[in-house]
Amino acid sequence: MAELGGKVYAVGGFGDSFQPVGTLEVYDPATDRWEARAPLPLALHHPTAVSLNGKLYVMGGFRGRLSWTPEAALFEYDPAGNVWHRRASMPTARGGLAAAALPDRILVFGGEAPFRIFNATEMYEPAGMRWIGKEPMPTPRHGIGVAVVGGIVYVPGGGTQPGFARTAVNEAYAP
Repeated sequence: MAELGGKVYAVGGFGDSFQPVGTLEVYDPATDRWEARAPLPLALHHPTAVSLNGKLYVMGGFRGRLSWTPEAALFEYDPAGNVWHRRASMPTARGGLAAAALPDRILVFGGEAPFRIFNATEMYEPAGMRWIGKEPMPTPRHGIGVAVVGGIVYVPGGGTQPGFARTAVNEAYAP
């Protein structure tokens, strides 16, 4: 989920029988209504989403009901045209990652693939449509969230092992 233009955008996830879905639903708090929009071109569960400069960016996640195949895709959604565009894929395919938007760039942290937890930190520059590897997180984790406060990205908690392991570690990234 991500906020864009005062609305909440929910994308992907699981449908019936744990099949991944590509749905995009938008909640407008002003009207207290949900609206279906153009679906994500790829059905995914456990992606991450963030908004930047009037666009929604969805990256990573898993394909498959039981296979949990990691995905490196990056999709950019334009709400004005209700259209998706595929952009440069992430260098590291993974799901359960987190993303933070900073002026003119997106940072992604951690994630997992079957039997592997990542400490990867990667930066996407929409203007150049390119990914740049950054210094990795000290603690590899998945299932994380992030918050940006005063230009610092905080990455608390998450799992340090595949599955449901958890940690109370809180690390900060200073871009």
